[in-house]
Amino acid sequence: MTTSNVITQIQRRKLGPTLDEILTSWNGEKQATIKEFPEDVLVISCCIQRLAQNESATRAPVIQRYSRSLDNPELKDLVTDLDVQKAANIREYYKNKLIMLTLRDYKLTKFRNDLNKFLYSDPTKVLDSHFGLIYKLPYFFDYDKEFDDIFQSSYFKNNKQDDMNQLNIRNLTFVKKIENHRKHTHSVEYWFTDKLNKVMLDFPISNPLLSLLDEKINKGSLRITSKYVRRRKDLNEFFVCADKWVFA
Repeated sequence: MTTSNVITQIQRRKLGPTLDEILTSWNGEKQATIKEFPEDVLVISCCIQRLAQNESATRAPVIQRYSRSLDNPELKDLVTDLDVQKAANIREYYKNKLIMLTLRDYKLTKFRNDLNKFLYSDPTKVLDSHFGLIYKLPYFFDYDKEFDDIFQSSYFKNNKQDDMNQLNIRNLTFVKKIENHRKHTHSVEYWFTDKLNKVMLDFPISNPLLSLLDEKINKGSLRITSKYVRRRKDLNEFFVCADKWVFA
């Protein structure tokens, strides 16, 4: 019964709706829908990512972009052992990660609570509210593995500087760059170290000046003046530039 039908019946009785009636009708309309898949949906997601990356590398469309959705029936026949293995790696990685964070009494975000539910549920019967998470999960996995490679531990603490509101000059040695596929944006992160700390500069992937930055990095370390602000991802700390930065 929809909310409008409930309200119509209440009006016919000329009675005001009770709280239970309102909540019951609202919860009924908002109830999540479960979608069934012929294949592990995470395997399908890994297949979509692989096809997209192959298309980007060869510029030859393997499957039309408009049909590259989790419920596209064509995808089942395009799945390979690489997709199956990557899906297994993703599950193992995030199960271990979430267990570690929980044991350290780290409060999980809504996204990670949803991820935890998905990881321990039937992969062929999925809530439609989890589709976005599943579609992006292979990209998040690639990013997190690259991130782990930079920090090489589950806990890294930056040295605290005296005053984060003051401009500071840091001599930065390039470590690596990582593509970050966020929910609505696609950026590239340049990671550096000043021997004691990690520092990250973030740019839109479409920035036309990135090639110039790459050339400068290839010539050696960078000296950058900025206000450096501490950031944290899980148990690892790093600095970002709080304001406009310049080469010193």
